Amino acid sequence: MSGRIKEVEERRSHLLKGGAPKEVERQHQMGKLTARERLEKLVDPGTLEEIDLWIRSVKTGFPIDETELPGDAVITGIGRIDGRPFCVFAHDFTVAGGTFGRALHHKVIRIMEMALEKRMPCIQLVDSGGERLQDGFGKPAWRPLLGGANPSVGGALNIYQAPGIMSGVVPQITVMLGPLYAGSAYSPTMADFMIMRNKTSFMSVCSPPLLKAITFTDATQEELGGAELHATITGTADFVTETDEEAIEICRELVTYIPLNNTEKPPVVDTGDDPNRMDDRLLEIVPADLSEPYDMHEIIRCVVDNGQFIELQKLFAKSLIIGFARLNGRTVGIVANNPGKENGILTLNTCDKQARFIRWCDAFNVPIIFLVDTPGFLSSVEQEQSMDGLIRTGPKPTFAICEATVPMITVCIGKCFGLARLIMGTLRMGIDVAYCWPSAQVARINPEEAIDVIYKKEICSAEEPDRVRRDKLAWLLENHLDFPYHALKQAMVNDIMDPRDTRPVLIKTLENLANKKKLPTAWKKHSLVPQ
Repeated sequence: MSGRIKEVEERRSHLLKGGAPKEVERQHQMGKLTARERLEKLVDPGTLEEIDLWIRSVKTGFPIDETELPGDAVITGIGRIDGRPFCVFAHDFTVAGGTFGRALHHKVIRIMEMALEKRMPCIQLVDSGGERLQDGFGKPAWRPLLGGANPSVGGALNIYQAPGIMSGVVPQITVMLGPLYAGSAYSPTMADFMIMRNKTSFMSVCSPPLLKAITFTDATQEELGGAELHATITGTADFVTETDEEAIEICRELVTYIPLNNTEKPPVVDTGDDPNRMDDRLLEIVPADLSEPYDMHEIIRCVVDNGQFIELQKLFAKSLIIGFARLNGRTVGIVANNPGKENGILTLNTCDKQARFIRWCDAFNVPIIFLVDTPGFLSSVEQEQSMDGLIRTGPKPTFAICEATVPMITVCIGKCFGLARLIMGTLRMGIDVAYCWPSAQVARINPEEAIDVIYKKEICSAEEPDRVRRDKLAWLLENHLDFPYHALKQAMVNDIMDPRDTRPVLIKTLENLANKKKLPTAWKKHSLVPQ
């Protein structure tokens, strides 16, 4: 028996080394960690319980059959992060370029299935050359796990099914540390959050060589699917990092804010920050003239625990801020306009960004705080005539707010007119409590736009139209829109607060809303998100 045990351990040790030494060295020369090194940094030391280490794809009749494929180019298992369990898997680029074979599909599908069964989040570390073409011939080697008959080879269809089945049940995080192209890239993009490493991770429908072969067009990896593209233009990437270590550290920080599944609340952390703390800096941030820019991040940092705020999609649709923070140790989602960027204007991209975040917070029991200062939409011919269109995309955040059942609080800090009130939440849409600062200007229509409509003829026919317009605006503001009291009188907000009280008031209100329950509604399969 001892001889058998020694043989097993020798084989295990060999498999744990991954690819050939030259492939490991090549990975290091590219400034990248190996799959096992990445997992060792991701999970708590000594907690990774690896699954299916010994498995490999069946013979294909191609030369690759003679190649050793430890783990079939992927490491899967369960590990702990800050003591909490997570399902994890990492493509091993030192083994056949991390390509997808039948066994890899089986392992990945199985770990996703375990995440669903055990109600644990799933984290994937991506670094792959995509589908292993040799495995595209022959019969499927593995039975389908997540649902029904599977006509595709090796379970590829299930890799696409799994994220959708898991969505809203367990959190999913993708850490892109290398390339992934074509259909294989669809699965990681369906995760809840994505972290991409700059210059080494690439994600697009086709690779540059394939694009050139089909369309005769030259394009670089960066142009087709680099981290900067997905962070600034497509909005697919929440974070961009420069190293593997930085990406993994962000992932470890992010998971401290989220629950394990949709039946739990996020962990409560003792931050040591006084819940009754007041900050005099809040009196100085907002300018007297609301047309002047200021950075909403400063207000967020003054209010939340220890000024710590982890922002999502920071480089995308910058006039809106979303992310996680803590109030008295409890996770909250922040949705805030940023007057420091494009005057906090609402656009097609801010609507998509906001709606998806609200729906995630609602799915995973995270209360939402809205900090409002926006003049409304950027209405233009281009925005209205685009493929998405304002009238098509604008209702998405409103729909998400109305559908949400978690505690929601709105704080009006500056401008909030017309449709902006619907996008940033009103009491009649399901917002539980709405406050305003003395600086707030809340009304059902922008007073300047109202003047231009009501007194259009008088202004246009006047010898001094600008003076008449100013006089009419001053009269309207004095007699009908005495900000901020107009919103209070019209029941658009519940109370007015001293800015310095924002933190303690929010904490107290969240405590009062802690047991909020969803009211009974008509049975349905699911809602239909606006097109």
